[in-house]
Amino acid sequence: MDRLKICLETSSYLPLIWTTPYSQGVINLIQYYRDNADYFIQEDCLREAMSYIYYPQNWFRHPSVRIRKLVKILKDEQLENLTFPSAAFQILLGGKMWAQGLYLNFVRHTTFLYSDLVDKIDFSDKRNGLSALADMIDERFNELKMKIEQHLKQESFDIDFTQMLPYWGRFYLFSELPKNLTVFVWKDPYKFEKGAARIRDVYHYESMIKSGQNFDKMIVANTGFSAHIKREMGSLPIEIICSQSCQTEIFE
Repeated sequence: MDRLKICLETSSYLPLIWTTPYSQGVINLIQYYRDNADYFIQEDCLREAMSYIYYPQNWFRHPSVRIRKLVKILKDEQLENLTFPSAAFQILLGGKMWAQGLYLNFVRHTTFLYSDLVDKIDFSDKRNGLSALADMIDERFNELKMKIEQHLKQESFDIDFTQMLPYWGRFYLFSELPKNLTVFVWKDPYKFEKGAARIRDVYHYESMIKSGQNFDKMIVANTGFSAHIKREMGSLPIEIICSQSCQTEIFE
């Protein structure tokens, strides 16, 4: 029997890089088909994933900039009045006053991304502790950026599930992590130019159909993905499977 060709999408790629409520569901689906399937991802999905890392490294956006500035300007008596690790999380979350919803969502993203690093810091010397945290944030930022950039440059790459970042929390992973997964990268000659994420979703699905590679299924981690694509295109010639969110199990 021919092996299945299954496409991942941005929404199902990122939960394999960092832990989200969808990570376990995506892994379960991959494992279910794995013995009889090869996995693929469109190059543009990796480009879209890069948008989570390509953000301005300034006071508003990058926590290490805030931390280093405070290390420089706070007097010893001001630092003495700060309690840790709570102050570290306040700095991670800090940014714009009167922020809009999209910005608050972004700051939540960066706090998830770096919060576990606080566990590794000795704050007995608060100034040195904050400096060490800033260094760790930049190191993680650069490693993550390099990882996705390398995936984007390669014809195939391996995902090491043991290297997934904690992000939303490791408590969303219930089962033993599987062995490495090989993912093949394919390109659409017609590039996505501009538009909202929902328009990009349609582009990913439509280009999969037009690729001529005879894909069998697409795995996503977005409960509204199928309905949106069907509404826009009228039908689903390639099956879309949405992974289950562990939040559903936890809060039922």
